[in-house]
Amino acid sequence: MDNKFTYHVFVLLLAGLSITARNGVCAEFIRGADISIQTKQETDGIKYNEYGVQKDVLTIFKNHDLSWIRIRIFNNPSGSEYGVCQNLNYVTALGARVKAEGFKFLLDFHYSDTWADPGHQTKPAAWSSLSQSALVTAIHDYTRDVISHLRDNNAMPDMVQIGNEINGGMLWTNGKVISGYTNWANLAALINSARAGVDDGRGSEPMPKIVIHVAYVKSGGGISSTQWFFDNLIAYGAQFDVIGQSFYPEWHGDLNDLTMNLNFLAGRYSQDILVAEAGEYYTGSTGKTPENQKAYLDGLIQRVQATPGGKGIGVFYWEPTWVWNSGAGYRALFQPISGNWRNVNMLMGMEAFDKIYGDITGNGIVDFEDLHDFCGLWLKDDCAATAGLDLDGDCVITFYEFSALARNWLERE
Repeated sequence: MDNKFTYHVFVLLLAGLSITARNGVCAEFIRGADISIQTKQETDGIKYNEYGVQKDVLTIFKNHDLSWIRIRIFNNPSGSEYGVCQNLNYVTALGARVKAEGFKFLLDFHYSDTWADPGHQTKPAAWSSLSQSALVTAIHDYTRDVISHLRDNNAMPDMVQIGNEINGGMLWTNGKVISGYTNWANLAALINSARAGVDDGRGSEPMPKIVIHVAYVKSGGGISSTQWFFDNLIAYGAQFDVIGQSFYPEWHGDLNDLTMNLNFLAGRYSQDILVAEAGEYYTGSTGKTPENQKAYLDGLIQRVQATPGGKGIGVFYWEPTWVWNSGAGYRALFQPISGNWRNVNMLMGMEAFDKIYGDITGNGIVDFEDLHDFCGLWLKDDCAATAGLDLDGDCVITFYEFSALARNWLERE
């Protein structure tokens, strides 16, 4: 070890002992995946492999540092579309499974019987004839009952998304704000009523963060449309904690468009920012390759982590395990082995979620917050506390591990 390296290690150690983590906690960057289709995929016989070895898909996610799972829910799933099957029982079972495995859980309410997106926000059939006041009550009660059911069945969400890609509002036409409709007051009332339902359903559990999700990075006007939507929503009193954006290059531009949108959001609004859906093709008619997919994810995570003020809190990849032979399947993070869609191997894109050694907070660099936590484990003989950081198997953090951390610190400069 040369003198320069030894000096940096020593300075970092001394500095770390006097650093206090911001607000007393370290907010970890969210590495997540929407696996709403997972139960159906497994029922259909899909087997997942990591580097050629068959494993439970949640184990594969853990091996690559994903720690959040997103699951959508429909009021009463209807129609024959393959991805529309997530009723309350389905979500409860999958939610309890991921929570039991130690993942955090983002619940995505569509408030529809089928897909809700920028062009479709159809009311559930059971709510189709309700007045605005009755609809406000219905969304509260339904949300409350879903949350309390999940809470009672070991599947309590840690974050809740009210509506899916609601660029033009939701529960049309009551909450519609495009195509000649300006029902902002209705939309805000519906959002706040759903939020109250979350609060009333959680019991003694912590209040989940509330996400409002749009798809406005570039499509539909980009920054101008983003400002139009959130300025109005906030002006009408909607209460929420996180702004969620979708980002698919197919529709939403390139990484520079994303950066401009993130920077704008961070500068104008107080809420944190999340890429709630992301995806890129690895094959098919697009001409894309696994290398393209990996580069997209590397860049995406780096751009979100670089959001000003630390407001970029995470990324969810949409349906990485949906591998059945379809357009959605060509965006998966697994590919068929020898053309067999029931036996699939992990693609290199999954590795984009891997943390850097010593990056405890998960923000893409080894910084003073990581150093504070790392030094708190110095010479502590505790296998559980040092799990994931202990490199030589002795359950103690010593200069051996500190040297690895310091090398990554130097690499960031």
